[in-house]
Parts: sequence; structure tokens; C-alpha cells
Amino acid sequence: MSNNLLTPDDIVSCITALISRNKLWAGKNVRLFFIANQVSGCFTNKVKSEHYKRVFNREEKNLSDFPVCVKSISSKLFITEYAGHTKELTQAVITELIASNSPDTECVLISAGGDGTSLEVQTTLYKESQINQLKADVIKNQITILRLPLGTGNDGTDGHKIEETIELLKGQLTFTNSCAIKVYPENAPAEEQIKACGKNPKKYNPENPQAPWFAFNIASIGLDAYVVYMTNTVKQKIPGNFYHICVPLSGLVYDKDFKTGTATMEFFDKNGTKTDEITCPITLIAFGASGHRMYGGGHKVLPTNDNICYAPKVKLLRLIRDNSQFIDGSFAGTDLAYLKSGEKLRISYDQPILLQCDGEVAMLTKDHFPLIIEKTEKVLRTISSSN
Repeated sequence: MSNNLLTPDDIVSCITALISRNKLWAGKNVRLFFIANQVSGCFTNKVKSEHYKRVFNREEKNLSDFPVCVKSISSKLFITEYAGHTKELTQAVITELIASNSPDTECVLISAGGDGTSLEVQTTLYKESQINQLKADVIKNQITILRLPLGTGNDGTDGHKIEETIELLKGQLTFTNSCAIKVYPENAPAEEQIKACGKNPKKYNPENPQAPWFAFNIASIGLDAYVVYMTNTVKQKIPGNFYHICVPLSGLVYDKDFKTGTATMEFFDKNGTKTDEITCPITLIAFGASGHRMYGGGHKVLPTNDNICYAPKVKLLRLIRDNSQFIDGSFAGTDLAYLKSGEKLRISYDQPILLQCDGEVAMLTKDHFPLIIEKTEKVLRTISSSN
């Protein structure tokens, strides 16, 4: 391997130096657990890998004159070796912390890989928190998740670029707990996987995970999910970030592959009270963990405090012409798309359609509907800027 390419050790060394010098962990015993996926593009793509290595090495060197403020710090690196290994490693970290019975110890769990690695770590933490109170307490109060933006989309990471994450770790921080977005068929058991059916969906064969599905940034159905699917498909054949190319291409062919259906959307508040009901042909529906959310590609689909966006069916020419408004968020206040707030969304729909959760795609058919998209309780412990 070239000495100019990023290695997991480069990440461990730099992130350890950053955390050991941040006052959020001052005077504390800190344990760092890194889960790295060495087949992700940050390690295998020459241009990306060399860039990341320069950034990590430079930042670590610049920190040498700043004092360490933690009481103690240790790090452990895990390398994923097969599908599902990230889940097992995350579970092992939880088990180890419970066994050590050290409530005064702070743990930081760092995902270092692509979008899938970050999503699997977070999904596992949420699911484990639902098993019993002991695990819930450890996950809420001892484990801080740090999601490095080393993938293609970087949905739901701490910063959209690694430079942003590093600046975050150099600043004043505070702990916060965040929710997940849970997506599931209302009338089907959570354990039951509904298989895609019909001629149209057979062309699309994402590896449908079992419901429920989880997202930690944005879950969406329709054109947005189609763009993600096309991006992932192209990326498998030609490494690189083709998101911005796939956006206009998807607009051109989406209607040919997916017949537009009419959606009925029912909105609910935190008390479970129904606040509105809207029925219309739709192009996309996006549901965020909060407002002021964007996709990793920089598209501001939720530019305000509202966490739900829905776009009624519009003519293809207008969709292509006004697509830039979804990049800068200027569609807000127009009839191109509408913004609303809600803790829960119930969607009825009569056509096959794609779902994406933080960059992972699943095929939905009419058997998945009514579909529930809702916020969970705030479980995952994250960091945010005090400013």
C-alpha cells in the first residue's frame, strides 16, 4: 500500500489527539472505539484517500502545541471484515462497557467508513437501546457517537466534509441526544419482510432490509430515493460521486420507470393528534429528524424549522428547470414543494415507489402501505457546537 494513502491508524491518531484536547472531556477517563471499513472509498479511492491523509496528518501536527486535558484516554480499532460485522462490533462495544461497570468512563464510538457503516452503527445503537433499561442507560449516557463524513453522500454525519468535523472537534462542544426516524408498514409485523412484486419493481433490486427501516438525517420516498438508487448503481460500476449528475438524469427517466400515484398524507403531532390530511399526486416526500436538514450532496430539502417536505406532481420541464431550488432551499414559499412539521406521518399510496433512508434504498409496493414515518425518542448521544 502506498504511504500516501489514508490508513485507519491515521484516523485513530488524529481523532484521539482532537478529543484529548477538547474541554468537553476535560478531567475524564475516555475510551475511543473506532469501527473502520477499509473497502470504502476513503481508503480505496486514490484521490480521496490521499486528500484525507493530508488533512488528518496536518491537523494532528498542528495540535502538538495544545495541552491534553483528559485524565486518561485509550483507543481500540476494529476493522470490518464482512457484511453485518459492523453490527456485531457495535454490540461488542456495548457489552464491554456494561461488563466494565465504569459509569465515570466516557466512551466515544467513531464510525470511519462509508454511509452504510455510519447508518449501521447508529441503527444498532438504537435497536440495542430498546432491549432493556441497562443498555438504554449506557447508550444514552456513556456512548457518544461520532460519525466521520468519509462516504459519498455523508447523510447524517457530523459535518458534510471532514474539515467541518475537525473544526467541530476543535471548538466548544456540548452533549445532546438525538432521535431516529423509524419507517415501517402500519399493518405488517416488524419482522416480516414484504417482497417486491409487479413488473416495474423487478427492474430495481436493492437488497431490501427487513422493516422497520431507520434513518438519522432524512428518510424519503419518490424521486429523491430514485436519485440515490441511480447514484449507488453507477458508483458500483464506476467509483466516484455522481450524485449531481444523477439528479437531472433521474428527472428525465423517473416518470418512465415509476407511474405517478396519488398519496394521502396524514400528519400527527407529538401527542398523536392528527393535525392535517392532504391528498395529491406526489413527486417526493421527505421526513427529517428535524428542520434545517440537507442531503450529503448539499441539497437543502428542509431549509426551515419544518421537518417534512412534499412535492406535488409537476411537469417534467418545470422539474428540470427549477431543480436548483432544491439545492439552495429557495423552493420554500413556492408551489414547487411545501413544508410542514410533524412527529409522525401516515402515507397511503397505490403504486410501487422507492424509499431511501440516509442513502440506503428499499423497494416499496402497495403492500407496504399505509406506511408510517415517525420520530423515535431521543436515544443517541451526539455532540454539537455550543455556539
